Formats: sequence, C-alpha cells, structure tokens
Amino acid sequence: MILNLVIFIFGLMIGSFLNAVIYRLHTGESIINARSHCPKCNHVLAWYELMPVISFLLQGGKCRSCKKAISFQYPIVEIATGVLFVLIFNFQFSIFNEFSSSNFQFLNLAYLAIVASSLIAIFVFDLKHYIIPDKIIYPLIGLVFFYRIFDFLKFIFLRITLVLLLICNRFHLIRLIFLLSDTKDLNVI
Repeated sequence: MILNLVIFIFGLMIGSFLNAVIYRLHTGESIINARSHCPKCNHVLAWYELMPVISFLLQGGKCRSCKKAISFQYPIVEIATGVLFVLIFNFQFSIFNEFSSSNFQFLNLAYLAIVASSLIAIFVFDLKHYIIPDKIIYPLIGLVFFYRIFDFLKFIFLRITLVLLLICNRFHLIRLIFLLSDTKDLNVI
C-alpha cells in the first residue's frame, strides 16, 4: 500500500513534467532550461506552486499572480500518469509475473513507464493541437526498437544457457551412472 502511494506520487511528478513538455513543445521553449511559469502572465512559479494536483487545488485552479484559470488538463494528466504508473507497477510485480524467467523486471518497468508517459504526452498534444510531435515519436520508436532487440537477445541467451545446462547435466548423469556401477574396468571421465 505504501509502495503504491510512492509510485503514485512519482507518477504525479512525471505527469507534471509531461505537462511542461506538452506546453513547451508547442511554444518552442526549452524543456530543460526554462523555469515553470504561468502561460498567461509569465509569473515564475515558486516551489510550492509546482506540487502536482495539490497546488492546483489549493489555488482554486487559478494563477496566484494574475488570478486567471489554469486548465484542467494539468491535474488530469498528473492523476492519469500516477494511476498508470501504479497499474504498470502492480502488473509487473503481480503473482502472474512473480515466477517468470525474467530477471529484468526493473528494466521492463522503466520501459513501460517511459512508453506510457510518451503515449500520454502524444495523446494530449494531439488532442490540443491535432498533430503528433516528431520530437516524441522518433525517440520512442528508437527506444521500442532497441528494447525489442534486447528482449530478443535476452530470449536467445536464456535458451542457450538452458541448452548448455542440459548438456552439462547429461554428462554429469552419465558420470554418476558409471561411478555408481561396480564395474571397475570402465575408466570413463
């Protein structure tokens, strides 16, 4: 329960970042270097105005400086991202996957979270501007391509390892049979 809450809060923070990405891709602002600000009056937001969902509720859905309404897109994207992160986490570590042969569950979790975040950003950007941004889609295609190659190589590696273990076990089984037998004239292995 506590872990789900932590994952949800992390998802809220990623959702807040996604809102900045969605807004700044359209305006051409830097995603990393520019400070968060009100889109209407350009008031630079303080740290307590950047808390996902909470600051929206405490401020009544309005900017503290100009008192103009803030779009409901912001808390919806944040909550949706938080919920999706919890669902992905619970699916990845569910009873169905607990006994899987994959030792790469964290990598799978990160991959699914990145893909889900990218799809949220694509969905909202397309909903607002009727275009799917290449700056999100091309890196996402590359990520999926390399992940699938890695997943395939992991599959091959696991199968080769299994075959090698079976071969080694056969040799040890043959050796054990000869050791248990009382015939002393067979000097094998």
